[in-house]
Amino acid sequence: MANSIKIGDLEKVIDEELTIYCDEITKKVKQISDDVMKDLVKNTKKDANKRTGTYAKAITSKRTKETKRSRENTWYVKDPEYRKSHLLEKGHATRNGGRTRAFPFISKNEQIAVKDYENKVEEAIKNGS
Repeated sequence: MANSIKIGDLEKVIDEELTIYCDEITKKVKQISDDVMKDLVKNTKKDANKRTGTYAKAITSKRTKETKRSRENTWYVKDPEYRKSHLLEKGHATRNGGRTRAFPFISKNEQIAVKDYENKVEEAIKNGS
């Protein structure tokens, strides 16, 4: 027979179950955040300009903030290569008045990562873990 709960204890039991559920979802979402960031770094390295290879090697990420209920990861390009990011992504003017071609690899991979993150989080919430 199932355990019986007294009406006075119902609030406490529901609170405990919701806390357990919330902790499981939080743990899963943090893991999803790390996995999506790893994929984002891998994909941007793969799509980055390969002229010398130093730019792609400088792409990385780090965990910038973590609390009990959240985690924040930051994608970035290490010094001194970070200066090239905007120029590669948007193109730039040349000395003779022309423009260089843009390589929108950052925004393309960012959009993919955001969609992937949203889908995985939604799935984790629906499945309960």
